[in-house]
Amino acid sequence: MIMRHRIWTDFLAGCYCFLSLTISLLLLAACSNDKELELDSTGLATVTYLTTPNGLGDNGYNDEAAEGIFAFAFETGTRLRLLQPNSDTEAEQMYSQWLVENADADSAVLIIGSSVYEAMARRVSAQHQAELEDIRQRGGRVLLFETETAIEGITTMAVSRYGASYLCGAMSGAFDALVLSAVKGNPILDVSVKGFLDGYNAHHAEDTRVEVHYLSDNELGFAMPDSAYKLMSARIAESSVYREMVFPLLGGSAIGVLRAMNDEEANLGLVIGMDVDQSALSSRVPFSMIVHIGDVLHRYLDDWQLGREWPASCTLGMAEGGTDVMLHPSFYQEGVPMDNRYRDPETFKRLYEQYKEEAMNNE
Repeated sequence: MIMRHRIWTDFLAGCYCFLSLTISLLLLAACSNDKELELDSTGLATVTYLTTPNGLGDNGYNDEAAEGIFAFAFETGTRLRLLQPNSDTEAEQMYSQWLVENADADSAVLIIGSSVYEAMARRVSAQHQAELEDIRQRGGRVLLFETETAIEGITTMAVSRYGASYLCGAMSGAFDALVLSAVKGNPILDVSVKGFLDGYNAHHAEDTRVEVHYLSDNELGFAMPDSAYKLMSARIAESSVYREMVFPLLGGSAIGVLRAMNDEEANLGLVIGMDVDQSALSSRVPFSMIVHIGDVLHRYLDDWQLGREWPASCTLGMAEGGTDVMLHPSFYQEGVPMDNRYRDPETFKRLYEQYKEEAMNNE
């Protein structure tokens, strides 16, 4: 009970720090409403971040992306604007308005934060090629991340999770495994599912199996932590001793999986942390699949500040520093129940070293 209280205290503290940072940025640097967009920004370098409706606050990928952008703004003194639409329709209006408002502004950069905006970005960009060219001529740029599809007039960038997912799958081969994905048909998630399955199938033990389950049939699967909690709680309750390795591709819904793992302290199941180091959120996380999206976005902004061109489209994997698997030595210091298959503190380190090069070669 003391351990669980500490874990969730740490989690709430982290959420508070993120919220405080966001509020400070909004008060000191920018506003996200229409009135702010009407202000004359000519002569001021500005970075604007257009988030997804349920993006920030996931304690994972979206927060990591925001952290990289915020860090650049603080380090360089660049003005920052944060646009948080309530819907895809509002996001399209914001993008169109930004293009019109910044056509004659100096050094204006817009970062569009998700592949779910790909169709919108393609449609709006096609309608505003003149404004995009004016923005480019004045040192500005538009970046859409999470897609490798080329779109005329803007830059696209994706971080490939295949290699890191393959490595996670290979490292899970001694166990039954459960892949939980927010939704089927999302290109980013589908690549991760395939990578994990490929790595697992290449190295799993003869008597183990893997199952794939989708939380929703639409993008709401990223914001359904209660559903994820109920699913995992029921799965744990059905087993006399729960022993699966869980690979949660759930965005903000993954917190439900971690809660379920924490609430049943006697289970022997494990969960792979996702996107960032999540070892502080549960004692059942032996390693995390890290997506360095914050570092990648920071590097793009550094290059922009230095006047370096961005590639029209780019995909970064393990070899390029986009992803990796982070081992958590603290897992063996928590005093939690251990299965014999991973009781040795060197277990996951050996698996990581054994399969990392193979994962990179297969990416």
